[in-house]
Amino acid sequence: MNQIKSIVTKDRNLNLLLFICSFGIYFFYFHHIFLNPNSILSSITLDTLKNYYTFVYHITNDEQWLHFSGMNFPYGEHVVYTDCQPVLSNLLKMFSFTHPYVIGILHTLLFLSFIITPLILNKLFRLLSLDKFSAFFSALAVTLLSPQYLKINAGHHALAYGSIIPLSILLLFLYLKEKTRVGFFKLLFYHLFLFFLHPYLGLSVSLFALFTLGFYELLFSNGLSRIKNLALTLLVSIGPILCFQLFMALSDHHLDRTTEPYGAAVMLENIDGLMAPIFGPFKSMMENLFPNKTQHFEGHSYLGFFSIVMTLVLILFLPFYFRKLKLSKEMLVLMLSGMILLAISFGLHTFILKRLQIESAALNQFRAACRFAWFFYYLLPLIVVPLLYNTFKIIISPYKNNSLLGVLALVFFTFNLIEANALFTLDQSVFWKFRNIFNKNQLNTEERRVLSKLSSDNVQAIIPLPLFYGGSEMYDRIGFNNSMIPAMLYSFHSGLPIISSLMSRTSISETENGIELLNSYKFNRSVVSLLNGKPFFVLKTNDPLLPDEERLLSKTKFFDGNDTLQAGFISEGDLLSRKFNLSESVQIKKKVSAPDSNLVMYIPFENKKPFIVANMSEYATVYVLDSNQIKSGMYVVSFHYHYTKKTYYSVACNLIITKAKAKDYIWEQNLPIRFLSGFYTGFGVFEYNIHLDKNCRYEFIMKGTVDKDYRISNFMLRPSTSNVYVVKQKGDTLINNFSKQ
Repeated sequence: MNQIKSIVTKDRNLNLLLFICSFGIYFFYFHHIFLNPNSILSSITLDTLKNYYTFVYHITNDEQWLHFSGMNFPYGEHVVYTDCQPVLSNLLKMFSFTHPYVIGILHTLLFLSFIITPLILNKLFRLLSLDKFSAFFSALAVTLLSPQYLKINAGHHALAYGSIIPLSILLLFLYLKEKTRVGFFKLLFYHLFLFFLHPYLGLSVSLFALFTLGFYELLFSNGLSRIKNLALTLLVSIGPILCFQLFMALSDHHLDRTTEPYGAAVMLENIDGLMAPIFGPFKSMMENLFPNKTQHFEGHSYLGFFSIVMTLVLILFLPFYFRKLKLSKEMLVLMLSGMILLAISFGLHTFILKRLQIESAALNQFRAACRFAWFFYYLLPLIVVPLLYNTFKIIISPYKNNSLLGVLALVFFTFNLIEANALFTLDQSVFWKFRNIFNKNQLNTEERRVLSKLSSDNVQAIIPLPLFYGGSEMYDRIGFNNSMIPAMLYSFHSGLPIISSLMSRTSISETENGIELLNSYKFNRSVVSLLNGKPFFVLKTNDPLLPDEERLLSKTKFFDGNDTLQAGFISEGDLLSRKFNLSESVQIKKKVSAPDSNLVMYIPFENKKPFIVANMSEYATVYVLDSNQIKSGMYVVSFHYHYTKKTYYSVACNLIITKAKAKDYIWEQNLPIRFLSGFYTGFGVFEYNIHLDKNCRYEFIMKGTVDKDYRISNFMLRPSTSNVYVVKQKGDTLINNFSKQ
């Protein structure tokens, strides 16, 4: 018996046991992933699929280390803006034998990071004087409810490594304890490394180090040693930030990135998000107490029910035992830093900067401030559990405290395991149900046939219809989760780039130029000079298309297809040719206030909002189409949308189309203006297919979501089968509302 006890109590053996227990928990819930890591994907939608795709494409198909060519054709993108985990993907790129298995390697690393997290937390709890039994179960408990776990399902793989923040805490704690040169360089290397895994991680751990080391020196040092150590603090925290910015300035040649990304006012944490879970047995009770969680799913860094209870118990004891409790200097400054990062996650920094009228384009890129709350999640139990431990030591006889504290740790683990059961099975029917489309062995016969055709034809890029575009923050297209899936499948296996893009902060002008490859009316398109004359591979799903996408179809030669997808080719000449016959067009020379004999209506300007400057927060009626003025059928509504700044908010406006018949009145369409098809100086062309019924009355209304100004002009309604040629007084002409300039 004593021999068994001796084996268990040895640190090395205890760590092995902790690893086995941690592995066992995750294997129990995710054994189907552990046994088939290279065969399945967590999801195939939006960020999840994109982050899988950029990771495997960069490893397998890109020749350059810092350039990603898979999307945003013909420009490509800097790897840091793709979420492809540059430090990992470039490492795997060097070892070609890993390439067929990189999805499996990614999954293994993600889950391994959670399996080893208890080992890091256990070391921290032991350094904070917890007994081995209490540290063992407390470490497991904290890991189980890590807010980073859901990042795996959400596809934010680079942010889903659960061991990264606990390791940052441990490295800082040890450095403060020992102040060794080795500890300093460990921190410095770690911060630099994380910037090239994901910039959010690099920035967050660097700021965490800045606050922690800065507080320590200000509170506990003096004289020359304080000045020296503050200099080292700046070097180990601000140094990596400056190095990363210098690296990006030298290596990033894509201009005109957005300086005002979406989400800074949305992706925030709040108290209710910390206290009320979205899963588990305490969900209803805690939501009743804390009903105002942030709406965005990222703003939920739930602390865990038992952590909250222990914190409340400690607060009740503090007035009576405050003088007898001791908090180490290291944990004091770590907790102060965690509190500051928590305040940042609430958006306090944005409020302060606005009050000071300070605008930072670099800080604006880090829009998801809620992620800074993760530090507080890990730090809270590292403060509360040891303080409770010491409190009970004072209250209870020293001969009994070990068993009681061990029971407390076991209860902590049990509560968190119960909640983790709900977390790990949350939306179980939705995730981890998809084949690995980047594994050639899992392709079906049709996909292999199309790839065989692709390999035998000399093609320059893939055009998915409908297009998908996101990342410049200004413009969207309607192809997400539709054409994106087959486009990424064929792109990866063929090595062909995609015209569309779904990345972090794509250049606005590059996004415009990519979309305008479909603009068959504009003479001057700078992107044309970057093409190489080869044909394009076209993938068309059965989803609705925008008019500029439909114009491609007549020139596309489809060679394969099924009920959901068609594949074909279009030559570069046919893609760029003008799909317009002047002799068959309807010519207009002046305003047409009501549909004419050709069922065309055109209003270049009116002295009312929104033709004159309007505010998005107001409803502004553009046009009213009374019943019995047109024939039933498909029409195209278009207009010029004028904006000054190229930011997300400048196009945060919608076109609302209402439909009335007898006493019925509905909003039939609520269309984002970001679906723009043509880009000119000061305006873009909005164009959309709609169905109109003869016996109904329609209102066309503009309404946005922010306090910003805009105006429109050249409002046009035409049958989808008609082409309209507008002769303007200043010599320019409009073809289906597109300028030829």
